[in-house]
Amino acid sequence: MTDLKKSMGLLDRALFGAHGPLTPALLLAVIIAYGVGFVILYPLAQASASKSAAEGNDPMLHMGP
Repeated sequence: MTDLKKSMGLLDRALFGAHGPLTPALLLAVIIAYGVGFVILYPLAQASASKSAAEGNDPMLHMGP
């Protein structure tokens, strides 16, 4: 039988004990970067898709039911 309490203690210490508040700050930075990237890239992709559809290259026309 495996002692889960010991392994969970090692996991907690490895994630938060050695790094301190660095891990939550890093996680927050990644989430913010993802959001900023989405806000910047989504309108560019939408404009590109609109331009393709206006030229007659609508990707939805090639999809089956």
